[in-house]
Amino acid sequence: MSQIITVHSYRGGTGKSSMAANLALLLASAGRRVALVDTDIQTPALDVMFGDTVTTVPRSLTDYLIGRCEIEDAAYPAKADAGHDGLFLVPARSRAAGINEIMGRGYDVGLLREGFDRLIDSLALDVLLLDTHAGFNNETVTAMASSDALVIVTRADRLDLAGARETMALANRLGCLRLSVVVNMVPDGVVRERLRGEVESAYDTRLTAVLPYAPEMASLAGERLFATAYPQHPLVAGYRRIISEVSNGTSGIRR
Repeated sequence: MSQIITVHSYRGGTGKSSMAANLALLLASAGRRVALVDTDIQTPALDVMFGDTVTTVPRSLTDYLIGRCEIEDAAYPAKADAGHDGLFLVPARSRAAGINEIMGRGYDVGLLREGFDRLIDSLALDVLLLDTHAGFNNETVTAMASSDALVIVTRADRLDLAGARETMALANRLGCLRLSVVVNMVPDGVVRERLRGEVESAYDTRLTAVLPYAPEMASLAGERLFATAYPQHPLVAGYRRIISEVSNGTSGIRR
């Protein structure tokens, strides 16, 4: 059965998009057919992380939403050095479709869910992974409402954790039954088990992972995905824990 997994954070700068990209890579390396969709039309990031794949793409999610193409035309196989067979990317925007155009023209938000379902069917996907805009907008709420599992990414500061609480409340109202809360970019010196206990007690939820800050991430400068460059790093082990938590039952018969 196919599964839709959404990765979201209430505020920017949590490492959400990098996490989504690495989760997609690890899922594909495990033999699953995965499409990663950048629904962050305002501030896309995945086109940079998969630069070799989407350097000159003529079509994107935005082009589909404003009627220039079919959603299948906006899905690109990841290059061999960016992933594995069975990994596809749908970038948020192309050069042909700018932010001013879609903001000015608008679109039918129902096209998003229709596009998700068509990608699953046309690409025979095991997992459709959605990267969202920070905070809440039409694309984010639609992605969350469409999800079988939601990964909420936060940092260990009061503002981020307050936003995570709002995200959890919205997810519950939308009927998202499988929530995975991840505290990312935890600096050295923080006692992780104490942090885990404090967050779980305050938010009445179990944390899936407490992930370390990795200075190696900055050294890559976006040129390689972290899971490819440092496959044995504790951060990658944390990514694998997230996958185990949210992707149970994604292989096998597709819906």
